[in-house]
Amino acid sequence: MSKYTKIIKYIFAGGFATISNLIILFICVQYFHLWYLFGVIISFSFAVIISYTLQKFFVFNDYSKENIHKQFLKFLIFNIFMLGINTTLMYTFVDTIGLWYLLAQALSSAICAFINYIFFNKVVFK
Repeated sequence: MSKYTKIIKYIFAGGFATISNLIILFICVQYFHLWYLFGVIISFSFAVIISYTLQKFFVFNDYSKENIHKQFLKFLIFNIFMLGINTTLMYTFVDTIGLWYLLAQALSSAICAFINYIFFNKVVFK
């Protein structure tokens, strides 16, 4: 698979995970009346599962079951780190700058996507 095909697939998969993240965040805040940062944690958790599945099978064409637990653990640990970055960005964008929480999440997701691609490509799905 060419480098560009992988990047296009990554953008598509990431877009799907991001849209899922935004929808779940919206539901948490608007319908369950959760504080937006709690909603971020919940929606991010769902997005991690969606993202792992799409990244493994669709983007990186990794169908091996060998060491899947170790692979998912690396993915999960890195995403917990990224949740910290995402939550910090969200707080900064919403409470400091005053952006609407969904726009702030979209921007945070875009920033995190660049970091994720490098890590996933070089470490998790190498």
